[in-house]
Amino acid sequence: MIDLNTTELISQIAGQTGKTPEEIKSLIDAKVQKFSGLLTEQGAIYMVQKELGLKQETMEQIAINDLKEGMKGIEIKGEITAVFPVKEFDKNGKKGKLRSFILNDSTGEVRVTLWNEQVDQFPVTRGNEIIITNIFVKLYNDTKQVTLGFNGKIEIKNKKEIMPTKLAELKSAMSSVGVLGRIMRKFPCKDFESGERKGKLCSFQLADESAIIRATAWNEKADEIEKYNEGDVIEIENAYTKEGRFGVELHLGYSADIKETTKSVPSQIELLKDQTELKKITDTNEGENAVIEGKIISIEKGNLFYTVCSKCGKKITSTTEGYLCDNCGETTPKKNPVLSIILKDDSASIKVSFFGKNVLKAIGIEENILEEKINLIGAEKVIEELNENIFEKKLKIFGYTKINSFSGNKEFIARELIE
Repeated sequence: MIDLNTTELISQIAGQTGKTPEEIKSLIDAKVQKFSGLLTEQGAIYMVQKELGLKQETMEQIAINDLKEGMKGIEIKGEITAVFPVKEFDKNGKKGKLRSFILNDSTGEVRVTLWNEQVDQFPVTRGNEIIITNIFVKLYNDTKQVTLGFNGKIEIKNKKEIMPTKLAELKSAMSSVGVLGRIMRKFPCKDFESGERKGKLCSFQLADESAIIRATAWNEKADEIEKYNEGDVIEIENAYTKEGRFGVELHLGYSADIKETTKSVPSQIELLKDQTELKKITDTNEGENAVIEGKIISIEKGNLFYTVCSKCGKKITSTTEGYLCDNCGETTPKKNPVLSIILKDDSASIKVSFFGKNVLKAIGIEENILEEKINLIGAEKVIEELNENIFEKKLKIFGYTKINSFSGNKEFIARELIE
């Protein structure tokens, strides 16, 4: 708590207003009594200063453990240990948004919620040491929570960067976990039903230079993870861990935050170099990671782009009224490159499928130029040109083998082109 001389403050206010110290003390006591002891003497001084049109020089600072329901006109300080995603809401036709974070000092922790314009006004990050001025304390589900009062503000005292936890350091029963990694493999999403509760989960493999772990995104976070492709680097905040079939697993619940990042993570082949080897096409096995190399002998017919939802990444349907996504409803379309080739080495040939950036690398064309050519002459003609221009082009590809459920033939899914 800030060491303030109340008598001196009362004298200052009296001198600035022409009132006697006794009159000022009476105003302060009235405020304390009005709020039934929930307003501290320092908070009452602050309110009296404000009502008398004076500049509030200071505000009482309270330890988090000493906060009580109904307190207002005070300040707290601490370190942000978790930041939750922004949530949008519609209440009685009025739209708004909120963002919560956990503030911790040496005595305890409390959830702080920012509303509407405060979300953009006060961008907060895990690890920030802050002072929050003019707060209001309330109870929600019997737990103390803090919101900013009128003219409340957040001052960042120290921007301490919290480094992501290495995947190899994760242990069971951890919370508020932050990690950085590359998506190595995505598994089919599943809908589930437990009692009266229905939901969805999407599992995937996440890797950094220390380990590869299994992760599971639940419900709306499952929809978010579907937007990302194998090979993308993502940052995850506020996840939790538990012991599972594959050892310690990472779980992304409603409070998790997922975002793509340009931070450095080794490539897929570097992350798997100890368990990946160069193989002949005929020696590849279903489900295993491998590197194959050979020459392009043909380009498979196709549209070269497939349309997905710009929000969740799922395929969408074109209607006379626009585009519809089974998950998001009306949506804006987004195009993703797709390409299949036949690759041949001295042992066999195999169909190889490329997606996203790997398509552009394989054919050596930038995305905007590819789109322009398709719009000008059509996908069929573009494929004819590619069959001429990149015929017998040598490629070295890291990926995995799968069995086509219709033909029963082996196919190869490209994860990364090796220069």
